[in-house]
Amino acid sequence: MLSIAIPQFEKMPSTLYILYNADASIMGKLSYGYKKLTSQSKDGPICAACDITHGGLHLDETAGWKEAKQQIAKEGGLEIKQLHRDELDDKVCVY
Repeated sequence: MLSIAIPQFEKMPSTLYILYNADASIMGKLSYGYKKLTSQSKDGPICAACDITHGGLHLDETAGWKEAKQQIAKEGGLEIKQLHRDELDDKVCVY
């Protein structure tokens, strides 16, 4: 079982955003896959969020991530929103 220590703050934000460095469209997924397969490991991850939540090139979330999301929601009281680059509004893009 995955165990995550969730800090307790008086004014903890109610939403945890996971931002993917990839687009949600089919072309975005294909482009991500190509970059993932052809990039050099020294360049760092193409999308760290993809690696954490989907284990890299998988289309479905990993069991570990699904469990972690439930634990974060239950113990931390946070809503988790997962967004791709092409799903972000202008305010988030500027930030």
